[in-house]
Amino acid sequence: MQTRTRSTAASPRPFAPIERPVAAARGPDGSIASPAALPAPKRLPLKAKYSASLAAHPSRKQNADARASTHTREGIAMSINTSKGKGTAFSRRSFLMGAAMAGTAAVGAGLTGCAPGSSAQAETEQTAGTAAQAATGSDAVLQTDANGNSVYYSMRRSWVGEAPEIAESDLADTYEADVVIVGAGYAGSQCFRMACEQGLTCIVLDTQQKDAFETYGGQLGHFNSTWQEEVLGVPKSTFDPVDFIDSYQLQSAGRANPDLIKQFAHRNGELVDWMMELQPDLSAVTGVNGLVDDGSYQYKKGYFWTYPAVINLGSGAFETSGAFCTASVDAGLKASSGSQAFYGYSARTLVKENGAVTGVIAQDDASETMYRFNAKIGVVLATGDFSANSDMYNALCTEVQESNPYTELLGSGRDGYGIRMGIWAGGVMELGPRAAMGGCTSALPMGTFGAAAGLWINKYGKRYCNEAFGVPFVAGVQSARQPIDSSIIQVWDGGHWRAFAQGQALGHFNASDISDAALDAIATTLQSAVDAGAAGVNDSLWTADTLEELAGYLGFEGDAAANFVDAVTTYDAYAAAGKDEDYAKPADMMFRISEPPYYAEKLQRNANIVLVTLAGLFIDGNGQCLDQNFEPIEGLFATGNASGGRFPLQYTAPMNGISIGFATVFGALLGEHLATLS
Repeated sequence: MQTRTRSTAASPRPFAPIERPVAAARGPDGSIASPAALPAPKRLPLKAKYSASLAAHPSRKQNADARASTHTREGIAMSINTSKGKGTAFSRRSFLMGAAMAGTAAVGAGLTGCAPGSSAQAETEQTAGTAAQAATGSDAVLQTDANGNSVYYSMRRSWVGEAPEIAESDLADTYEADVVIVGAGYAGSQCFRMACEQGLTCIVLDTQQKDAFETYGGQLGHFNSTWQEEVLGVPKSTFDPVDFIDSYQLQSAGRANPDLIKQFAHRNGELVDWMMELQPDLSAVTGVNGLVDDGSYQYKKGYFWTYPAVINLGSGAFETSGAFCTASVDAGLKASSGSQAFYGYSARTLVKENGAVTGVIAQDDASETMYRFNAKIGVVLATGDFSANSDMYNALCTEVQESNPYTELLGSGRDGYGIRMGIWAGGVMELGPRAAMGGCTSALPMGTFGAAAGLWINKYGKRYCNEAFGVPFVAGVQSARQPIDSSIIQVWDGGHWRAFAQGQALGHFNASDISDAALDAIATTLQSAVDAGAAGVNDSLWTADTLEELAGYLGFEGDAAANFVDAVTTYDAYAAAGKDEDYAKPADMMFRISEPPYYAEKLQRNANIVLVTLAGLFIDGNGQCLDQNFEPIEGLFATGNASGGRFPLQYTAPMNGISIGFATVFGALLGEHLATLS
């Protein structure tokens, strides 16, 4: 096997990218087929995959061999066998267990802008060590680690599976770089570009083809950029980074990684300016939010700050957000002549030597040829989330699952293979609870004003929480605790609705356009409800001149009807007094409900709307992966939705597009940090 470095002019073979690994082929005697005998894995286009995730499928079966096996590896991963003259068969046990499972995976309108789409990068990994685990099985509470210590919690669960074994003789060639990045989506592309511009030689791998590169979402949330000031017209002096840190940690109950949040707060505007260097005309870059025309909008809502600067990455010079990612990779290649991009390559395993991660084994999916990619400094996993892996999703996002006890969770994102690779190399998931974009925090009354923090009423006619706490995702936790398959009702009046609509936070699930023109359009909808009378509009929106009449339209009777009238009148009294005696809702977020006609919108509790998962590998403030002792793993890094520390409690969205904002900024920061290690 020859070691070489290939120039960027010699582009890798084009091929059909894969979405996830397939189960190993077995003969009648149970033996594993050789790599050449394995069927070529398939990958659905993202749109087709999203549609498929909404359809019902038969329940998935566990791999029979994995279930029958009483011996599982606690050594965290099997690595390349580097003994001369010996090679082990390529084994692929306990990968994703079959087809996507049935489950509600609808994507709410307020979600689609914010999912960071690291490419569907199936990856694998290797390590040395085969210490025995307790014979009770991989899901046992008490296990044994590689050193023989008793462990009462371990990431060696059944969904982890086992790393493949790849013989040295199966490798066709070796490539050398300072850094190897697996995944060229939002986080990986920015890490690659920044590291290249900082003088490193880098390799980036991705399963997708460059000319058809797709991502999830496309909105980049941030603050204090030149775009915010020059295009949106909001001065940089409007926002203090310290306010963001305080507000975000309050929403996250102090669980977000403080160093990550600090770096984002102080440097996100600067780094968005750097990203926008790829746009020849900044004024052609469009945004998401429509602001109040007179400039009177207050960006602090109660305890929390909200932010208006959200860029459509698929605008200006780029038709799609995927094109933004590939252009970022191209910028890195231009800055570093020795760097390379391998589209159509799937990482299969991490190389770990003497405790350090030193490279990646990847497959050219067109030919199924294996290559080694060595990294002098480290390997970055930028491989996306695990929502398309129902086994992982159900096991790890426990609050989401418990909020949806009748649903086998399945999102629209990636399959978690890169995260599993990191675990095989000794990494662990971030500490729980673990978040998804939606789920236990998205059971909100999504209607005419989005999930506006007005007056929320449950099926019993009662108010149940501070609707403005967390703008709006933290409040959504209490909505998820309302009766399953019940309605949540939003109430407002004819005299204050404009102030109510324009006083809401700018964030996911809330209305993004609160301009006067947008509200004029809403006025037409409200008038249609007045004209409809008892019939209502779409069997969800009603209006009446009295609260008693409105309660009847909503279907309330007896005590529930009395509760409804009492809840509205009590709320109005609190709003008039400027003090919420029940749930301490801030006075600036309470709007009176005193002038008829009265409006009510009857909406469904939706706790199972999920786009992607937001939990990932446990990392430090520099993006370096940590092991089960919370110590850094040499040479292993993670960013984007493969990493933790960003959304540790629930999806927290003080702005639209914060997930992509985090992915791009943290990717760039990691690229910058890697250069300091050279």
